Amino acid sequence: MTGDSSSEPRTTNKKPETYFGEFTTHSPEETLALGKQIGEQLKGGEIFLLRGDLGAGKTVFAKGIASGLGIDPADVTSPTFTLVNTHEGRLRLFHIDLYRLDAGEHQGLGLGEIFEDENAVTVIEWAERLACVPARATILEISYSNTDRRIIVSEVD
Repeated sequence: MTGDSSSEPRTTNKKPETYFGEFTTHSPEETLALGKQIGEQLKGGEIFLLRGDLGAGKTVFAKGIASGLGIDPADVTSPTFTLVNTHEGRLRLFHIDLYRLDAGEHQGLGLGEIFEDENAVTVIEWAERLACVPARATILEISYSNTDRRIIVSEVD
């Protein structure tokens, strides 16, 4: 963070009362803090579809969501080789990474059951590889420059 000792992310919305909108973070720590603030608001049944280039901050954001659910962010790593990792906290977190799959190759993973779990939060990295967008999904488009990350959080129409 630049210029202050606050752990709050410097965003276009200081502290999101809702997690929809456009946010700008200036460091991985701010991206994590934004994810944590959003995670603290979750009640279960939410599905987050994370889209962005390699290194954009998808896993850091997922760690923040986990922290907001009472899960140690250090336990959340990119599940690239296992595809689905489950973490227990205030709510269960399904952390899914579709990076190694081609579009539509996720059919045998049991995602339908995961999406229906009202006592869990699901975060999917490389969500553009899903064949269809699940109901209740929230899309996060993460883009970045050398110093900033722009995070646009929107509902599926």
